[in-house]
This record gives sequence, C-alpha cells and structure tokens, in this order.
Amino acid sequence: MIKPMYQVSAESIKLIAEISEQIGILETLTGHKPEAREEAFNPFVEDDLFRAHENMVDALSEGIGRYYQNDQRINLHMKMLFDWLNNTDEHPLISSCIFHYEMTAIHPFSEGNERLGLCWQWLLLVRWRPILAGLPFETTVVERQQEYRRVLAYIGENAKTSHFIEFILRCLLDIIQQEVKNKVENKVKNKSREKVQDNSQKKAVDEDIETHLTKSEGRIVKLLAEDPRITIGAISHKLQLSEAGVNKALAGLRKKGIIERIGANKNGSWKVNI
Repeated sequence: MIKPMYQVSAESIKLIAEISEQIGILETLTGHKPEAREEAFNPFVEDDLFRAHENMVDALSEGIGRYYQNDQRINLHMKMLFDWLNNTDEHPLISSCIFHYEMTAIHPFSEGNERLGLCWQWLLLVRWRPILAGLPFETTVVERQQEYRRVLAYIGENAKTSHFIEFILRCLLDIIQQEVKNKVENKVKNKSREKVQDNSQKKAVDEDIETHLTKSEGRIVKLLAEDPRITIGAISHKLQLSEAGVNKALAGLRKKGIIERIGANKNGSWKVNI
C-alpha cells in the first residue's frame, strides 16, 4: 500500500475532537445512534465511483463513467488511492479529506471531479457516522466556494494539505453545531407547546367541573385531585365547611361517579374520575 503524502496539523487534531464531541451531543439529543443504512454507492468500491459519475454528469458528456482518456497513470493512481482508503488506520475524518483532496489532484474524469470528490467524502463520513446523513455538507462547502478554491490551489504542494483538511473540518463542525442548536431549540419549543397543552387541558377540566358541579363540590374535587389522602377534617378546615356538609358533598360526588374511595376509610385514598 502506497500512502498519500499529507500533513495533519495540531488545529486539525483539535477540530477532530470538537467534531466528535458535537456528534456525541447530537446522538444524545436524537435519542439513539442510527444504524448504517444501505446507500446507493459503496464509497470503498472503485466501480461504484464510475456508477456515481454516470449518474452525476450529463449523459452526453465525453468520458462518462470512466477515467479521462483511459490514461494508465490515472488508473494506477486511483487504484492505489482506493487501496490506501481500504487499508488505512487513519481517522475517518482525515482519510475522507485525503481521498477528496487526492481525487481532485489526480483529476481522473474529464469533468465533475470536484463535485464527485465532495460527494464521495460525504459518503465516507456517513458510513462512519450515519447520524450525519441529511446534513447539508455539499451545500455548505459550495457556499464557501471562494475559500474552497483557494485551498485547492495548493494541490500538488503536500505541505499544504493541512489547509485543505482544516477547511473541510471547519465546514463540518459548523454544520453539526448548527444541527445541535436546531435540535435544542426544537426541544425547548416542544416542551413549551406541551406545557401550553397541559395548561389548556387543565383549564378545560376546571371549566367542566365548574359547569356541572356546585361550587362546594368543585372545590372539594380539586382538593381530592391535589391530595387523594386528604381527610374530611382537612377539607372542612380548608373550605370553611362543616364536616356534615363535606360528607354530604362527598356522598353526592360518589353517587355521580365523579369520585370513589380506594381502600379502607381510615387508610384509603380518593380517586377522581374526571
């Protein structure tokens, strides 16, 4: 296996740690780690790269689905690149960047190399962490096309590969951080919505109680709902009613099926059925 020439800077190592942390947060917010799904193309298979090129470029384009002019040097370089990709122990965040960089440098197809390199890196990253699927990686890089072009201008200068790696990792970090932010905001909105719904339901129950029960009965039902083990004496004290009046109201509520007694009179509790 021939290893491509590249450099990984201290900044890239830092970005890898930050990206990994953000992915962990994203998985926690999502509630599970999604399983790898079956993609249309396997990023570790060279023949799938040909098929992807066929799907990506205009059907009338020259050299569709094959390397430029069937150049033997290109064939050899791409074969070695795939061999390295399938056998490297490099972190996927780095190896995917290097594949993208090297493929653009080799320029194996007559057209569509940059776009396909970008797409192929994303397939590699999603294979590594399926939770990344659906994030706007290509769109984000294209939006920063001026800087993307600038770092690609260093192609052929191996000492400058670190610039390319750092650029791609920063794009990825920004995308994941934005997704984490969106997830957090959605959770806050959902909780607020649930709280409003709970309050609305509580208000509806209260209004229903007030409509169908006497004022004393409604107040007693609310106390029983709040404290199912409350005593008749406590109810009498809180509502400033006689114990005889409380007992009469309880009997009426039991007859209507609104409340029922669970267990013995001494150690039991009240159940409210509305």
